[in-house]
Amino acid sequence: MAELRSGQRSRAMLLLRALVDIAAAHPALPGPLSPPRDAWHLLIEAERRSPAAVEGLLLHPTVGVWLNRCLRRLRGLESGNEPLWSTVGYLHAMAASAALLAGIDFRIAVPVRDRGVMLPALGSARIPHEAEVAEVVMTDRKAAVLSGPYSVTLPADFSADAPGWYGLRRLRGEHRGIVCAPLVDDIDPYRDFLRIRGPERLTDEERAGWQERFDSAWRLVAEQPHVDPRGIGACLSSVVPVPYVAWPEPFSASSPEAYGCVLLGGATDALALATALVHEAQHIKLSALMDLVPLIEHGLEEVHYAPWRLDPRPLRGLLQGVYAFLGVTGFWQDRMRRAEAGPARSIAAFEFALRRAQTSAGLRTLLSHAQLTPTGREFLHRLQERLAEWLVRPVPALPGRLAADLIDDHRIVHRMRHLRPDPGQLARWARAWRERTAPPREPPGTSIRPAPTEALTRPALARHRLRDPAGFARLRAGGGAGTPDGDDAPDRADLDWAAGDTAAALRGYRGRVEADPDDIAAWAGLALSLPAGTARTTLLSHPELVLAVHREVRTEAGTGPDPVALARWIGTRTRR
Repeated sequence: MAELRSGQRSRAMLLLRALVDIAAAHPALPGPLSPPRDAWHLLIEAERRSPAAVEGLLLHPTVGVWLNRCLRRLRGLESGNEPLWSTVGYLHAMAASAALLAGIDFRIAVPVRDRGVMLPALGSARIPHEAEVAEVVMTDRKAAVLSGPYSVTLPADFSADAPGWYGLRRLRGEHRGIVCAPLVDDIDPYRDFLRIRGPERLTDEERAGWQERFDSAWRLVAEQPHVDPRGIGACLSSVVPVPYVAWPEPFSASSPEAYGCVLLGGATDALALATALVHEAQHIKLSALMDLVPLIEHGLEEVHYAPWRLDPRPLRGLLQGVYAFLGVTGFWQDRMRRAEAGPARSIAAFEFALRRAQTSAGLRTLLSHAQLTPTGREFLHRLQERLAEWLVRPVPALPGRLAADLIDDHRIVHRMRHLRPDPGQLARWARAWRERTAPPREPPGTSIRPAPTEALTRPALARHRLRDPAGFARLRAGGGAGTPDGDDAPDRADLDWAAGDTAAALRGYRGRVEADPDDIAAWAGLALSLPAGTARTTLLSHPELVLAVHREVRTEAGTGPDPVALARWIGTRTRR
C-alpha cells in the first residue's frame, strides 16, 4: 500500500504541475484571484515546512477529482456551470489548506461557492452574504476566512465545528488493533466524482447512524483473513453518503480519479457495508496498481459479458470486476465459515457460491480474450490460483442451486438483450420452421447491439428465501404486500421458482411468455424451470436465437409457436 500511495502522489504532482502550466497561459485567467503560480509557490513553501501534510493533501480524493475535471475543462474537453477562474481557484484553496496544515503565516484569495469557502481536506467556512471571493489568512497561528465585514475564525482542531465553520469529520472503526478512520465527506463540492454537489451536512443523528454501522462493518472486515484489512484501512480515506439507489444491492462506487474514496448510497446494514468496503477497496488498489504497472493492452471495446452487469463491458472493466469480486468471494467464504447454522450461514454460502462463479466466468473471458502484458498474465494466474481453492469448496444444496440458477438467469437475459442473430441467416431459420423442415445446419452469426436493461427480481427473492424463510413463506402464501425492500408484490412464477416449485414456475412462465412474447425475464425463468433436456439446453446456450426466431415467425401476442417446442426444434442443430 505504501508503494501504491507513492505512485498516486507522483501522479497527483504531475497533474498539478500540468494544470499550473496550462492555467498560467490561459487568456481567461486568473480572474479576480492571484495568478495560479502564486498558489503553486505557497504549496511549495508549505511542503518545505511539512512534507507529510502536503502529501496527505495531494492524496485527498477530492483533489484528484478536481485535478482531472479542471484539466479537462482547461483543454476544452469538458464544460462547467461556474466561471473557469472559480474552478481553477480550487488550487488557491488547496494551497491555503496546505499552509494551514504547515502552520505558516500567509494570505491568499480563494473562490466562494454556494456561500461557502471549501478548504480541501479541512472543512468549509460559511459566508452569510453573496460574494465571489474571500481571503484565508494565518497570522501567529490564528486562522480566519475573511469576506467583507464578515470573519470566520477557524478552530485549532480543523475537524471540529465552530461558528460559521463545518469541519470534515471522521468515521472510526477498530478491531484487533486494526484501525480504519476515513473522512465522512458531506461538504466538498468534488466529493461525489459522478457530479458536482453542494454541501449536504449530515445531522448529528445521521452521523451517529453512519458511525454505528461503520463500526460494526469494520469488525467484520477486520476479522476476515482473505483481503488484508490493514491494506483496506490504508486505502480507504473518505466515505461519501450519496442519494443514489441501486437494486437489488446497495449502491457503492469508486473511481481512479478519487483515490481512496467510496460513494455509498443510503443507510445499509453492517454486512452489506462490509462487503461494499471490501469490494471498493479492491477497485481502489487495482486502479492504483494499473497507474504503475501495465497489466492489459487495449481492451476498451464494450462488447464482453460481465456476469455481474447486464450491459456489455470492456475488458479493462472486466479486469476490475474480477479483482473486486475475488475479494468479495473471500469475504463470503470466511462468513460462511464463521456464521451460525441457519439463515446467516445459508446467505453466506449463497453469496460465496454466486461470487466465485461470477469471478471464474470473468477470469475465463480475460484469459481467452485480453491482450495481457507479462505482468498481467502473472497477475491473472495468481488470481486463478487463489480462486481455484474456493471453487472446490462444497456449499449446501439450496444456496448452491439458487446461485447456479442466477448465474444462468443473468447470462440468458444478457444474451437476449444484446445479441442479435444475422438477419439473412435468421430468415432461413424462420422459413424452415414455417415449412416444418429441418433447421439449417449452423446457427446464425450474432452481433452485439447494446440495449436498455432492467434490474432482475429473482436475486432479491433468492436472498429473501435464505435470509428469512418464514417471511418468504408468508410472502408466497399471499401474506405480504411486497418484498422486504418495499417493492411491489413479486410475480407468482418468480416466487414459485425461488421456492423450488419448478412445475408451478414453468406454468407461470409459459403464461407470461404467451401474454408478452418479449418478456425476456419470463423467457429466462422458463429456461430455469424446464427439466433437463434439449429445450432447456438450447435456452441456456442459444437463448437469443430462440427469441429471435420466435419474433420472426409470430404475428402478434398469443400467435407465436410454443416456446418449448421451438427451443427443442432449434436444439436438434445447436446441441453440442
